Amino acid sequence: MTDFLLGVASFGLVLIPLIIIHEFGHFIAAKLSGITVLEFGIGFPPRATILYKGRETLYTLNWLPIGGFVRPFGEDFVKPKTEAEMSLDWREVHERGISNPKSVFQANPWQRMFFMAAGPGINLVAALALFILVALIGQPFARADVTIYEVLAGSPAEQAGLLPGDVILQVNGDKVESADEFNDMIRDNTGEPVDLVIERDGEQVGVSLTASVVDSADVERVYITNIERDMPAYDAGFEVEDLIVAVDGVEVTSLEELQDYTKARKGVEIEVAVLRGSDKLVIPVTPKEDSEGVPRMGIGITGVKPAIIGLTAVNRDAETYTKALPLGKAIETGVDEFVDLHRLMADFVKELFAGNMSANEARPLSPVGIGQIGGPVLEQSLDEEAMYPIVMFAALISVALAITNLLPVPGLDGGRILFVIIELIRGKPMEPEREGIIHFIGLLLMLALIAFALVNDIVNPIDVGNLK
Repeated sequence: MTDFLLGVASFGLVLIPLIIIHEFGHFIAAKLSGITVLEFGIGFPPRATILYKGRETLYTLNWLPIGGFVRPFGEDFVKPKTEAEMSLDWREVHERGISNPKSVFQANPWQRMFFMAAGPGINLVAALALFILVALIGQPFARADVTIYEVLAGSPAEQAGLLPGDVILQVNGDKVESADEFNDMIRDNTGEPVDLVIERDGEQVGVSLTASVVDSADVERVYITNIERDMPAYDAGFEVEDLIVAVDGVEVTSLEELQDYTKARKGVEIEVAVLRGSDKLVIPVTPKEDSEGVPRMGIGITGVKPAIIGLTAVNRDAETYTKALPLGKAIETGVDEFVDLHRLMADFVKELFAGNMSANEARPLSPVGIGQIGGPVLEQSLDEEAMYPIVMFAALISVALAITNLLPVPGLDGGRILFVIIELIRGKPMEPEREGIIHFIGLLLMLALIAFALVNDIVNPIDVGNLK
């Protein structure tokens, strides 16, 4: 299947259903608030057929397959209808025998806020459900040799005799499959005795210690995951699985600290101290600008937090396998991943406003751009004959759709909620016609932004390889 067809298919499988779910949230909230909904449409007009005639609502299928819509009585998207348009609404009301129809503008502030928030809200619920579903049907887990790379001086780990190069096999009899899992196990036993089984020089050894917290356990080491051939790090001799602990004699305590230090030293040689197995090396390297104009060494990196007992463990010889979880564990895992995704998005916004992102990373995406990302994800699902890649992608897009719609921008749900909050503070609403004009202008600006993103995604397609 071509990239184009994969992109179109991913758009149809992911974005269209999520938009329909979004509109269904508005629909349910309208019904619960007593707001009259004249039509719930799948796709956009022109109308193809009427699927079902309810007492108040027509359920329709429309020719343009780009989502769906809710058509409340008396409202045209975000503005009140004109007198001529209202005559058509009144005709439908009389034909269906609807008594006392209620428009959005006739609802009280809390009902309107509920109606507007329900679309993004149901997208968040859908994302959470998708994360749990993935955990139930099977998702990838890492299985690795959890190897100690660093032992902090004076820590419980050092006092227990743990050494760099030791491989951690068990914690209190439970098998350890990743460094993150080990850190969580230790954290869960804070203040308690812990029995470890480690492998050292091919033999298994038992080690006992108390999981007490050391002050220096909040530092973050930098673990190298990739070396770029055309960048300075490759010629300097860095290797995948090196652990960066210092630069120019100064301890590295966070991923951002290393990035900021490197960006400020274009063309200046720096000395990077790394742990490689049981050896500590100092490697000189001179950062240069990458294709985005950002000074870098040319390494792919991830942050590694030491365990609270004062050791840094990393994953070596990792392999991935798929595992389905029981319901209780699936719910716990789904909730954790849902929360982690919001943390990642908060970090994205922070980096965006701090100016630490390239123009390509911060670019707005159109449906075409989403398809360009979704195509390879769908291909991965097909190649692996597994649902988790495309379902996880759908969960991510569902959260992004919810957060985008909650932005306090006129024309979006968040902008309309903002006007309701202002009304509650003022004690009186803005004239519906004036508010409608503001939202209509905002909607036009949003459409212009989408058009710009659409052209950009066509002319300058997203390099999916750089997103991995």
